[in-house]
Amino acid sequence: MAWQSTLRDPRAARAEAMVLARSAARWVWLRRGTDVTASMARSSCLVVAPHPDDETLGCAVAVIRKRAVGTPVTVVIVSDGSKAEPVTLPPEELIEVRETETRRACAVLGVPETDVLFLGFPDSELGGALDAIALRLAEIIRARQPAQVLIPASCEGHPDHDATHEAATRAVAAAGFTGQVLEYTVWLWTHWPWTRGYGTRDRSVNRLLVEPARRLREGRPLLVDARGLRTRQRRALAEHVTQVGDGSPAGSGLAAGAAGAVEPAAVPVTGPLLATLRSRHEVYVEAGALRHLDFPRPWRDATPK
Repeated sequence: MAWQSTLRDPRAARAEAMVLARSAARWVWLRRGTDVTASMARSSCLVVAPHPDDETLGCAVAVIRKRAVGTPVTVVIVSDGSKAEPVTLPPEELIEVRETETRRACAVLGVPETDVLFLGFPDSELGGALDAIALRLAEIIRARQPAQVLIPASCEGHPDHDATHEAATRAVAAAGFTGQVLEYTVWLWTHWPWTRGYGTRDRSVNRLLVEPARRLREGRPLLVDARGLRTRQRRALAEHVTQVGDGSPAGSGLAAGAAGAVEPAAVPVTGPLLATLRSRHEVYVEAGALRHLDFPRPWRDATPK
């Protein structure tokens, strides 16, 4: 029985308990949220994604709604995806495979190939190329003239995500962008509401109980209705075979349908990273709303609280 297996593996039980606790906290926080589904659908946008697949994990619902009414969407993938695990392909081949996967995923979301751009910066090294990334993004913002720019949340915790946030923020300023900047969430859900930074070992009452309660009162999340769209999101995610299969672009381990297409149900929806695919809403925050939770990075002067 599943519960017996969990009892035999304390680490798995603890991990599952944390997923449930975070899901419960997320549900409470979203009760305070503001629905922006209608306005989101009407606003042209530029999605800035650190890696291939982040566009689908973080922004798929908004993109689907925009494209359903003909709203222009540009997707920019910052890194080349060459350090993905558990794939064992040579980096040059993996870059090509992941670009193909991204084009297919974006097609499922309704974004044409001409609106999917790849900057090709080295995966896992984005923090060392902030100015160059910002320059490229600023050029795209000026060329595409979106009404919105969607960027990773400031406190994602993943180095490439945090670097992408910083570079995108600089690009928005450099381009003189006056539209709306919203932050989307991917890795945030692997540590929120116990957000404190890498290496934190504080197990005080304040850390475990008071701070999470404070997170629930901070700001109001912006919600995009995901009802009826999660299956399509999962179908798009399934196109990122190297990420959701067994690491092999040819033999992903995902179930194939009659026409060779990957079945949405085959995509794993487990763990904190993918658990949000069950949610009724896709979550955004206003630019800077979570800045006080930022993880320490070399390019940041302030120490996170």
